[in-house]
Amino acid sequence: MNKLAANRGFWLTLLLSIVTLGFYGWYLIYAFARETNIACKDDGKKTTGLILFVIFSFITFGIYSIVWYCMWIERCNGYLRKNNKPEGLQVVTYILTLFILGWLTLGIMYLVVFCKALYLQNAVNRTYNELNKQ
Repeated sequence: MNKLAANRGFWLTLLLSIVTLGFYGWYLIYAFARETNIACKDDGKKTTGLILFVIFSFITFGIYSIVWYCMWIERCNGYLRKNNKPEGLQVVTYILTLFILGWLTLGIMYLVVFCKALYLQNAVNRTYNELNKQ
């Protein structure tokens, strides 16, 4: 078993997203789906990858991306709950930020949620690495 990346930091990720004009954000969606599917394989669910994410988001005018993130957050938190670890980002926080808090705080809450999403995946990957030591 390969170790999953558990050290994605906010500032480096933000910088890479800016420098690559957002393409690093697409890579993160690919990586999050792949890593979540590896870590959570026993739950019987599957997180769709980047290609379907882009296609379905385009077809549904972005609604699918919201649904994808909500399902991903719930799946990650379910994995952490199952392994007696503290949960991370919550769906309610994500939705409130997306529709209300983000623009009210001039985008600062978007960055907070982005940071919490990174830390959520880091927590899942760290838990997976601990449980699957070689």
